[in-house]
Amino acid sequence: MNRKRIGNLGEAMAEVMLVERGYQIIARNFKCRFGEVDIIARRGGMMAFVEVKTRLSRRYGDGTEAVTEAKQQRIRRCAEYYLSVNEWVYSSVDFQVIEISAFHLEGLDFAG
Repeated sequence: MNRKRIGNLGEAMAEVMLVERGYQIIARNFKCRFGEVDIIARRGGMMAFVEVKTRLSRRYGDGTEAVTEAKQQRIRRCAEYYLSVNEWVYSSVDFQVIEISAFHLEGLDFAG
């Protein structure tokens, strides 16, 4: 499975989690000249800009470690741009990182 497909699956899982927690998904993979935001969601008056990191192993560290200060700045700039060109009424803005980890699996013991 390639990295893009793994990332897409992780984003779909994050979307389900957000919806279950009362968020409305506004946009996915929003791109602008400043970068990209994986998911833009809304709950009540709060706009959430979400970065999703999907990991199949810990080889390259945790997903949250990959959201560097530079990446955070790009996400903030994208959020500012998105809010400036869209007419959403909101009371607050939230930035979130959702990490999907698939490196810990447990099996069942079957008695023979």
